Amino acid sequence: MKTLILKRKQIIIFILTLTLCAAIVINWYYTGKGNVPSSPKKENDSANLGEAKQVSSDNEAIEASTNITYFKDAKLKRDAEIDETKEMLKEIIESKESGEAAIKDANEKLNTIIENGKLQVDTENIISAKLNCECLVILGESSAEIMIPEKTLDDTAAIQIKEIILSKTSLSAEKISIIGVKNVVEN
Repeated sequence: MKTLILKRKQIIIFILTLTLCAAIVINWYYTGKGNVPSSPKKENDSANLGEAKQVSSDNEAIEASTNITYFKDAKLKRDAEIDETKEMLKEIIESKESGEAAIKDANEKLNTIIENGKLQVDTENIISAKLNCECLVILGESSAEIMIPEKTLDDTAAIQIKEIILSKTSLSAEKISIIGVKNVVEN
Protein backbone atom coordinates (compact mmCIF):
# COMPACT_ATOMS: atom_id res chain seq x y z
CA MET A 1 0.00 0.00 0.00
CA LYS A 2 2.85 2.36 0.88
CA THR A 3 4.55 1.74 -2.45
CA LEU A 4 1.31 2.47 -4.25
CA ILE A 5 0.98 5.87 -2.50
CA LEU A 6 4.62 6.60 -3.18
CA LYS A 7 4.20 5.76 -6.85
CA ARG A 8 1.07 7.92 -7.06
CA LYS A 9 2.96 10.91 -5.59
CA GLN A 10 5.87 10.30 -7.94
CA ILE A 11 3.52 10.18 -10.92
CA ILE A 12 1.83 13.44 -9.84
CA ILE A 13 5.21 15.14 -9.34
CA PHE A 14 6.39 13.81 -12.72
CA ILE A 15 3.23 15.13 -14.46
CA LEU A 16 3.55 18.54 -12.79
CA THR A 17 7.23 18.74 -13.76
CA LEU A 18 6.41 17.73 -17.34
CA THR A 19 3.64 20.36 -17.48
CA LEU A 20 6.02 23.02 -16.17
CA CYS A 21 8.63 22.08 -18.78
CA ALA A 22 6.01 22.20 -21.53
CA ALA A 23 4.90 25.67 -20.36
CA ILE A 24 8.51 26.88 -20.41
CA VAL A 25 9.07 25.54 -23.94
CA ILE A 26 5.81 27.09 -25.21
CA ASN A 27 6.69 30.42 -23.59
CA TRP A 28 10.17 30.28 -25.07
CA TYR A 29 8.77 29.48 -28.52
CA TYR A 30 6.23 32.33 -28.57
CA THR A 31 8.44 35.02 -27.03
CA GLY A 32 11.26 34.91 -29.52
CA LYS A 33 13.25 31.75 -28.93
CA GLY A 34 15.73 32.92 -26.39
CA ASN A 35 15.81 36.64 -27.04
CA VAL A 36 16.30 37.46 -23.41
CA PRO A 37 16.35 41.20 -22.80
CA SER A 38 19.74 42.30 -21.63
CA SER A 39 20.32 44.74 -18.85
CA PRO A 40 20.16 48.39 -19.88
CA LYS A 41 23.39 49.75 -21.26
CA LYS A 42 24.98 52.59 -19.41
CA GLU A 43 25.78 55.54 -21.61
CA ASN A 44 27.77 57.25 -18.93
CA ASP A 45 29.48 55.30 -16.17
CA SER A 46 29.41 58.34 -13.90
CA ALA A 47 25.60 58.63 -14.11
CA ASN A 48 23.88 58.62 -10.76
CA LEU A 49 21.20 56.10 -9.98
CA GLY A 50 17.77 57.77 -10.15
CA GLU A 51 19.08 60.80 -12.03
CA ALA A 52 16.48 62.42 -14.28
CA LYS A 53 17.33 62.43 -17.95
CA GLN A 54 15.48 64.08 -20.83
CA VAL A 55 14.69 61.47 -23.44
CA SER A 56 13.02 63.46 -26.21
CA SER A 57 11.86 67.00 -26.73
CA ASP A 58 10.68 66.63 -30.30
CA ASN A 59 7.13 67.96 -29.80
CA GLU A 60 6.93 69.25 -33.37
CA ALA A 61 7.48 65.73 -34.71
CA ILE A 62 4.69 64.43 -32.46
CA GLU A 63 2.35 67.23 -33.55
CA ALA A 64 3.19 66.70 -37.23
CA SER A 65 2.54 63.00 -36.84
CA THR A 66 -0.79 63.74 -35.17
CA ASN A 67 -1.74 66.14 -37.99
CA ILE A 68 -0.81 63.63 -40.66
CA THR A 69 -2.79 60.93 -38.88
CA TYR A 70 -5.81 63.24 -38.55
CA PHE A 71 -5.74 64.21 -42.20
CA LYS A 72 -5.20 60.63 -43.41
CA ASP A 73 -8.09 59.38 -41.28
CA ALA A 74 -10.36 62.18 -42.47
CA LYS A 75 -9.46 61.48 -46.12
CA LEU A 76 -10.11 57.77 -45.65
CA LYS A 77 -13.52 58.49 -44.13
CA ARG A 78 -14.37 60.93 -46.91
CA ASP A 79 -13.28 58.46 -49.58
CA ALA A 80 -15.28 55.65 -47.95
CA GLU A 81 -18.42 57.80 -47.99
CA ILE A 82 -17.81 58.73 -51.63
CA ASP A 83 -17.28 55.09 -52.58
CA GLU A 84 -20.49 54.10 -50.80
CA THR A 85 -22.42 56.79 -52.67
CA LYS A 86 -20.88 55.69 -55.98
CA GLU A 87 -21.93 52.09 -55.32
CA MET A 88 -25.51 53.16 -54.58
CA LEU A 89 -25.64 55.19 -57.80
CA LYS A 90 -24.16 52.31 -59.82
CA GLU A 91 -26.84 50.00 -58.41
CA ILE A 92 -29.53 52.45 -59.55
CA ILE A 93 -27.95 52.67 -63.00
CA GLU A 94 -27.64 48.89 -63.38
CA SER A 95 -31.05 48.07 -61.91
CA LYS A 96 -33.68 46.89 -64.39
CA GLU A 97 -36.38 48.43 -62.21
CA SER A 98 -35.00 51.98 -62.52
CA GLY A 99 -36.71 54.36 -64.91
CA GLU A 100 -34.89 56.44 -67.52
CA ALA A 101 -35.15 59.60 -65.43
CA ALA A 102 -33.65 57.87 -62.38
CA ILE A 103 -30.81 56.40 -64.47
CA LYS A 104 -30.08 59.78 -66.06
CA ASP A 105 -30.11 61.52 -62.67
CA ALA A 106 -27.86 58.82 -61.16
CA ASN A 107 -25.39 59.13 -64.07
CA GLU A 108 -25.22 62.91 -63.64
CA LYS A 109 -24.66 62.61 -59.90
CA LEU A 110 -22.01 59.91 -60.43
CA ASN A 111 -20.15 62.09 -62.94
CA THR A 112 -20.36 65.05 -60.55
CA ILE A 113 -18.96 62.96 -57.69
CA ILE A 114 -16.08 61.72 -59.86
CA GLU A 115 -15.26 65.24 -61.07
CA ASN A 116 -15.52 66.61 -57.52
CA GLY A 117 -13.20 63.87 -56.24
CA LYS A 118 -10.56 64.70 -58.83
CA LEU A 119 -10.93 68.42 -58.10
CA GLN A 120 -10.60 67.83 -54.34
CA VAL A 121 -7.40 65.82 -54.79
CA ASP A 122 -5.91 68.34 -57.22
CA THR A 123 -6.78 71.23 -54.90
CA GLU A 124 -5.33 69.40 -51.87
CA ASN A 125 -2.10 68.80 -53.79
CA ILE A 126 -1.78 72.44 -54.81
CA ILE A 127 -2.50 73.73 -51.30
CA SER A 128 -0.08 71.21 -49.76
CA ALA A 129 2.63 72.25 -52.21
CA LYS A 130 2.14 75.99 -51.64
CA LEU A 131 1.82 75.85 -47.85
CA ASN A 132 4.04 72.83 -47.22
CA CYS A 133 1.47 71.15 -44.97
CA GLU A 134 -1.21 68.48 -45.02
CA CYS A 135 -4.73 69.63 -45.80
CA LEU A 136 -8.23 68.35 -46.42
CA VAL A 137 -10.56 69.84 -49.02
CA ILE A 138 -14.27 69.11 -49.03
CA LEU A 139 -16.11 70.56 -52.00
CA GLY A 140 -19.89 70.70 -51.92
CA GLU A 141 -22.30 71.96 -54.55
CA SER A 142 -22.37 75.46 -53.08
CA SER A 143 -19.48 75.56 -50.59
CA ALA A 144 -15.91 74.56 -49.92
CA GLU A 145 -14.30 73.65 -46.61
CA ILE A 146 -10.54 73.54 -46.31
CA MET A 147 -8.82 72.23 -43.20
CA ILE A 148 -5.15 72.91 -42.51
CA PRO A 149 -3.02 72.76 -39.35
CA GLU A 150 -3.73 75.75 -37.10
CA LYS A 151 -0.01 76.62 -36.95
CA THR A 152 0.00 77.10 -40.73
CA LEU A 153 -3.13 79.22 -40.84
CA ASP A 154 -2.40 82.92 -41.15
CA ASP A 155 -3.66 85.73 -43.40
CA THR A 156 -1.25 84.89 -46.21
CA ALA A 157 -2.22 81.22 -46.16
CA ALA A 158 -5.93 82.10 -46.15
CA ILE A 159 -5.47 84.37 -49.18
CA GLN A 160 -3.50 81.69 -51.04
CA ILE A 161 -6.13 79.04 -50.27
CA LYS A 162 -8.99 81.29 -51.39
CA GLU A 163 -7.16 82.13 -54.62
CA ILE A 164 -6.64 78.41 -55.33
CA ILE A 165 -10.29 77.55 -54.64
CA LEU A 166 -11.56 80.52 -56.68
CA SER A 167 -9.38 79.53 -59.63
CA LYS A 168 -10.46 75.87 -59.51
CA THR A 169 -14.20 76.30 -58.82
CA SER A 170 -17.06 78.66 -59.59
CA LEU A 171 -17.68 79.39 -55.89
CA SER A 172 -17.68 82.89 -54.46
CA ALA A 173 -15.23 83.87 -51.71
CA GLU A 174 -18.02 83.95 -49.08
CA LYS A 175 -18.72 80.24 -49.67
CA ILE A 176 -15.14 79.23 -48.83
CA SER A 177 -14.51 78.19 -45.24
CA ILE A 178 -10.96 77.70 -43.95
CA ILE A 179 -10.61 75.78 -40.70
CA GLY A 180 -7.49 75.56 -38.55
CA VAL A 181 -7.09 72.07 -37.08
CA LYS A 182 -5.65 72.15 -33.58
CA ASN A 183 -2.89 69.73 -32.69
CA VAL A 184 -4.35 67.18 -30.37
CA VAL A 185 -1.74 64.90 -28.88
CA GLU A 186 -3.43 61.88 -27.38
CA ASN A 187 -1.73 59.82 -24.73
